[in-house]
Amino acid sequence: MVRPSRKADYALRASLDLALNAGPERLVRTSEIARRTGTPSKFLEAILSQLGAAGLVQSQRGARGGHRLARAPSSVTVGDVLQVAGGVLPARVRPPRPGDGPGRAVDRLWEAVEKAVQETVEGVTLEDLARQAQRVSSVPDYSI
Repeated sequence: MVRPSRKADYALRASLDLALNAGPERLVRTSEIARRTGTPSKFLEAILSQLGAAGLVQSQRGARGGHRLARAPSSVTVGDVLQVAGGVLPARVRPPRPGDGPGRAVDRLWEAVEKAVQETVEGVTLEDLARQAQRVSSVPDYSI
């Protein structure tokens, strides 16, 4: 399983929360996002600041302040958010090996995995995730 950094995971959860709960006329407070996503408030503030600097989130200070997405959820990809938050996969530790031996075969595998992950995150928008989240939350939970 691909494991994002904690920062990337929180950034995506916060962005999805904004897609679900904020809008052109509705701002969402940091404390609300933190409560729903389980993100520590101070860490969340730093993440929202970075997302704002990248043009993905708009923030307003004050008593009526809060956050919302700067663009429609349909135009923000998971890849956009992860790029700001540091990505999903760790950076390559060493360059690919020269030649065509077994080591190069393994390098090609990792290149294919990296390409598949990149294509996936660039192909899924916050709107897609929001739709999926709404379907999942509309299913009754009968667990005991």
